Amino acid sequence: MKLITSVHNAMTAFNKYFFLLAFLLLSILPLTLKADSNLSEYVNKLEKRINVLEKEKKSQGILKLRSMNTTLFVGGRISLDTIYLESASGKGGGSNSSDQFFNANNIPINPQGENSELTLTARNSKFWMKTRTQQKGEKPLMTLLEVDFWGSHGTEQNSNSHNLRLRHAYMLYNGWILGQTNSLFLGNSQPHTMLAPVDDVFMRQALIGYKKTFKNSSLAIALEQPELVVINSLGVKSTINDDQLPDMVLKYEYHDNQKQYSLSLLARELRIDQEEAYAITDSTMGYGLNFTGQIDTYKNNTLSLGLVGGKGIGRYMATSFFPSAVLTADNKLKAQFSWGTHLAYEQWINQHLRLNVAGGWIETNPLLDLLTVDKSAWSAHTGLQYSPIKKFLLGIEYIHGERVLQNNQNYAVDRLYFRSSYDF
Repeated sequence: MKLITSVHNAMTAFNKYFFLLAFLLLSILPLTLKADSNLSEYVNKLEKRINVLEKEKKSQGILKLRSMNTTLFVGGRISLDTIYLESASGKGGGSNSSDQFFNANNIPINPQGENSELTLTARNSKFWMKTRTQQKGEKPLMTLLEVDFWGSHGTEQNSNSHNLRLRHAYMLYNGWILGQTNSLFLGNSQPHTMLAPVDDVFMRQALIGYKKTFKNSSLAIALEQPELVVINSLGVKSTINDDQLPDMVLKYEYHDNQKQYSLSLLARELRIDQEEAYAITDSTMGYGLNFTGQIDTYKNNTLSLGLVGGKGIGRYMATSFFPSAVLTADNKLKAQFSWGTHLAYEQWINQHLRLNVAGGWIETNPLLDLLTVDKSAWSAHTGLQYSPIKKFLLGIEYIHGERVLQNNQNYAVDRLYFRSSYDF
């Protein structure tokens, strides 16, 4: 906590200059550096697969398009998740994602919660298409389009029908990325549990990014889609759409044979301007820091850790469990400070079976004097993952999670997950 407080004080003095710094770096880097096209995990995997297929001169899974010298790759995942939970939200079957997902928001506190519930779903399946267009004397232009089936609710009475949902849609060329994908604020070293601890830093949104890769490190910068989640003096959360400046992220990564880590800095403007429900205009600054690291221990076992915190980070951590800002009774917008951490370990029992354990914690100091607002949450995870053949997974994971309100009322949930999936 002392580290987060120190970062808080330093960033308060620095954040008003961060927007200018980020803009200058985004403008200057492309002019001074020779770019590297490997901006994301998806592209790294794509390049490796292309190289293997080209060396082996195999045609399976590759479609040569006639136009523009483009090669098309298709793939995806078929997944079935079976979830048993103690203390459910009580919402209708098929329309309640809280039955399938674990996060702090899905620890029920309402009196309509159910004692227990069983859910089976295949909505975690997905499909992707990737292209690579070779350029003469230049790096290739690559794209990714990926969808899953979380686009709409469906009934469990008959068909269990669900629509497609856009996940990723971006193009990558000469170090630039344009489109929708994971925010650069995300860390590179995540726990290998099937579901993330409560401090999960996740955001997928439209962005303009640029990355330069060195021997064992890289530096990237991005302008990303802004959005503000506020809580008013009555404790009601609202999403405000009055943004004028993009969220800005600067990210540094390092890796070698035994360790890897990443450090991301976030700067953003929080703004409200004559919203329908709030006839006021005000703005303030927000900032965040996210550090993740992974260390190889013995025989490919790994230790992962993370630390995230900031003022106004809101939706970037724990699926908007804490608001980015508070709208006070005197119509002032104040950024709220929150932080989180996790620790995880993966133990390979043999070449097919691994044990994963993890724990996470999030906390805030609420700016509102309301007993029913969220103050903290934590989760503990333990599970086994078995892969009898390549890309086929059978997994089981137990999760216990708790959330605490400002009145110190405690609410808990226990979940047991079974997953079977095949990536093709």
